[in-house]
Amino acid sequence: MFKDERVWRFLCGLWSLVFMAFIAFDFFSFHRYEGLTTPFAAIFAGILTLYAGTKEFDRWYDLHDGRHPGEVFVVAWTVLIFVLFGLAAFSGEPYFLPPEVVASYIMVLTIFALTQKSKQLHRAKIERAGKRSPKRK
Repeated sequence: MFKDERVWRFLCGLWSLVFMAFIAFDFFSFHRYEGLTTPFAAIFAGILTLYAGTKEFDRWYDLHDGRHPGEVFVVAWTVLIFVLFGLAAFSGEPYFLPPEVVASYIMVLTIFALTQKSKQLHRAKIERAGKRSPKRK
């Protein structure tokens, strides 16, 4: 069950929504629940890493077809971070983003960059293999 990319995609999506909602809720409650930020960030990091790793291993063993673009995920995180940074900077209220939230965003960007490079290398490998092998009937 946990070898299937779909399970990790579901868990990653679920934890992403939960963590992002928590970040916003905690932000607007002036960090009343900041003791939960680190555990949420750690769980999110683990699940995102497992999902991305599983997806990339599947890609390299030709079991992944790449239908789920990470760009949407990165855009959602970017919007959340920009909105919260903007509110913190211009609202006059004592808002701030905990370091774990900033680190989680950096991790999202890093994993996205690594998976994009992996996808690019995999495509190049496929193209090279196609050019080397003569077509037979």
